[in-house]
Parts: sequence; structure tokens; C-alpha cells
Amino acid sequence: MRSPSLRYAFLFLAASLVAGMVLLSGCAGTEKYDKLGGFDAFVTQKMAEYEVPGAVVAIVENDTVVYLKGFGVREFGRPERVDPDTRFQIASVTKYLTAGAIGTLVDEGKLDWDTPVVTYLPGFALKDTYAGQHATLRDLLAHRSGLKPYDGGLLGRIGYSNAEMLERMRYLTPGASFRERSQYSNAGFFIAGEVAAAADNRSWEDLTDARIIQPLGMARSGAHPETMYLDDNHVAGHIGSDGGVRTIPLEVNELPAAGQVVSTGRDMTQWMRMILTEGSVDGKQILKPATIKQIHAASMTPGSSGPLSDPNAAAGLGCDSYNFLGERVIEKNGALEGVRSVVTLIPGKKSGIVVIANKHLTVFPEAVRTEFLERYAGGRSGVDLQAKVKAQQAAWNTLGQTPPRPADPGPATLNSSMIAGEYQSDLYGDLRVIPGADAGNMTVQLGPNRFPGTITHWTNDTWYLSWPNPDDMAGFVTFTTGPSGSVSGIKSDDFGLFAGT
Repeated sequence: MRSPSLRYAFLFLAASLVAGMVLLSGCAGTEKYDKLGGFDAFVTQKMAEYEVPGAVVAIVENDTVVYLKGFGVREFGRPERVDPDTRFQIASVTKYLTAGAIGTLVDEGKLDWDTPVVTYLPGFALKDTYAGQHATLRDLLAHRSGLKPYDGGLLGRIGYSNAEMLERMRYLTPGASFRERSQYSNAGFFIAGEVAAAADNRSWEDLTDARIIQPLGMARSGAHPETMYLDDNHVAGHIGSDGGVRTIPLEVNELPAAGQVVSTGRDMTQWMRMILTEGSVDGKQILKPATIKQIHAASMTPGSSGPLSDPNAAAGLGCDSYNFLGERVIEKNGALEGVRSVVTLIPGKKSGIVVIANKHLTVFPEAVRTEFLERYAGGRSGVDLQAKVKAQQAAWNTLGQTPPRPADPGPATLNSSMIAGEYQSDLYGDLRVIPGADAGNMTVQLGPNRFPGTITHWTNDTWYLSWPNPDDMAGFVTFTTGPSGSVSGIKSDDFGLFAGT
């Protein structure tokens, strides 16, 4: 992980936290007042604790926005404040909206959750032939297709079109058998987005805007990444901890249908209202109630989840569910380089919250949603849930860090001049290894746009291949040799095989 470069002062944060806009229309009465009593102070305290520069929080109850507020600043070190209309990337919360957009096509009979996608994309294939022939939208959206967790993301960075990426999905090595277990797959959502695009004869971006964002009146939202920068009221990304937070460029999601939507706190209340009222908002039916039910239905059991570690948690279509104090909770969270997000709904209470923060690798959204759950689901759990959330932060702080190199690495038998050259992969295309002044560190270029990376000697003939963005898959590679002793290719559990050219 990159080293923090700026001192993040508590007094600056406290001075920067700003009261945005609170909507309390229709919330007169002791019950709602008690639910929200001290909530501002709680959010403010958690922002300071987790060193979050800016955030937006909104709560919906009984089809009414009862809380909508911006906190802090859009960019660390600058005075511009977050308000309910500040644009954020919502990261993987996009998946929930993608499921909704596909749901509108299901409602019209253009798609079906349980029809194999080869019906809609005749040339589609996966490396597991059976999975390729039988995978449905439900399989892709519930992460049960067998695709390896987080695999395929590099394809979206190295210069391929959507059509080329879809073709190369057949070379992704599965991480499990078809429908064996839940494995979080952004690639699966990319495929589902392309199925929808083919059925609607327009891009996933355009259909999501036309079928979800515009009908809901989400005026400052969009599925196209350039939506983020239509005016100055948008956040910058941040990363860092232990007293140091720094600004970083926001990440363009590499697989659009998995995480590309841009939105605001105010706009996301429209999505929550629609979901909580079984598909309608302001008298307009966006999704049929039966389709909402299908999206939320348990399609896979990935293991325990939720603040109380519910063992019966389930994956739905673009969302998850778990039980909390006797209430079924629907949730989707997200993370991209520079941002974190979560949407949490309690359908039985007709209540929901959205939290979006302009900092990566922070559990701040989970801290706020956990407080919301205890206030809205029926009372305190009797468990110190904030301590559990904070323990998760300690683990998250290690994510993206390069593993420690062996203290006494063995020497490589292949020198940099032998390794340098051109290699080719069915999945990624061309890889160029370029020698440098330091024999232990060389640069690489991958794919049509020669995406840059670094290959570092690890021990013996094992090397470590990594990329500038810590979210991108890194891993170990070894170089294979032919009978003559010259390098003939690369093999890797993470990147597959590359043949020498």
C-alpha cells in the first residue's frame, strides 16, 4: 500500500464537517425523532475515527426521505463541502441497479432470469463448457457461475472493446465448478450487462440511464463515467490511514455493469423508495413487484454475513440478504479506488439507508449502516457491533499490500536479458517484458494499449507481477525454458499461460 503523505488533523476534520440539508418532512412525532436523535453526532464522530474527508448519508422511511445530509469536504485540503447533490461513484452498488435494469427487460419479456445466456448471445462461451452452455442471468448475478473471484478486471484496462472482452471471457480459468459455491465475479456482471445490451439493442450505459436512472428522476446520476465531471460538485478520491490521508485519482471501473454508476445521496433515495414500495415511485411503476421479489430472493448461500454474522445469509441478484434482530435486510456495498458505498434496506420496516464516502478501504459506511440497523430494526443487539466493525478495519488496512519478500531470496538462474521479450496469452493478448537498469525490477506492457506494470524478482525463478492500481490483480509468475535453456513462456496461477513469441 502506498505510504501516507499528508497529516490528517482531527481539528481540521471537526471544523470541516458541515451541516448539509436535512429533510424531515412528514417525520413529526416522538418515534422518528428518537430514531434520529444524535445521529449527526454519530456520523461526525465516525468520520473522525476513520479519517473520512467527506460523505453523504440518506435515510428513507415509509416512502419519505427523513434524513439527507452531506458531511465534510469533497477533497481533502480544500473548502468545498459535500452536499446532498454532490456526485460520487457508487462502485459495486451499481450491481444492484444493473439487476434492476435487467429486471425491466424481464418484465417486458425480452429476457428471462433462468434461460441460458447463449440463447441471447449465441457465440458466448466459458472455459468450463458446461457452464458456458447453461449459465443464466441468475447464475451471473448471484455469483454462482464458477468464475474465479475478481478475475478478468485487467481486460477492461488494457485496451479491448466490450465485444473483445466478451470474446475473451472464454479463457478465464474457473475457480469452482458451475453452481458449486458463490464467488464474487465482476466479470459475471459484465457478461450480464452485455446480454442486456444485446436484448435492448443499446449499450448497458444507455439502457441503464433510460430504464432506471431517468424514470426515477435521478437527475444528477448516470451510467456513463463522464457523468462524474459534468460540473464541479463532485468528490475526489482518497486513501490512507493512521493520521495520513491523501487524494488519489478516482478509478474508472474496468467492467462497466459491475461498478460504473455515478450518483448522489438525493438521487439514491429515489432508488430506495422504488425498491421499498415494490417497484413504484411517485405513481410510476418501474419494476413489477414479482421482479423485485426475484431480485431479492436467495439464489445462493455464500456463508455467514451481516453485523451479527447470520449463518443463513444469501446472495440475491446484485444484492445480498441477511437477518438482523428478526428483520430481513437487503444490502449491497461497493468499493473503488478512492470511494466506498453501501445501500441497506429493511423491507419489513419500509426503511433504508445509503452511505457514500470519498475514501477507499474504510469501514465507515458499515459503521453508519450498523447504527442505522440498531435504530430502525427494533433495538440494540446487545453486541458491541462498532467494535466488530473497527476490527474489520484493521484487516482492511492490509489489503493491497505487497506480500513480504523472503528474507534470504534465492538467486535467479535466468537473467533479465533472457527474460526480456514478447509473450502472448489467449486471455490478455501481448505482454512485453522490458529490461531496466535494475536487473531485479523490470517493466511490463500488457494488451493493445500497453498497460504498464512491474515485474520484480522474488526468489529463485519466481517473479512478482503487479500494476499501479492496488485493486488490480497481482501475482507470482515463473518463466519456463525449452530444451536449449532459452525462455519459452510464462506460467502463473493468477495470470495463466503466456507463450514466448
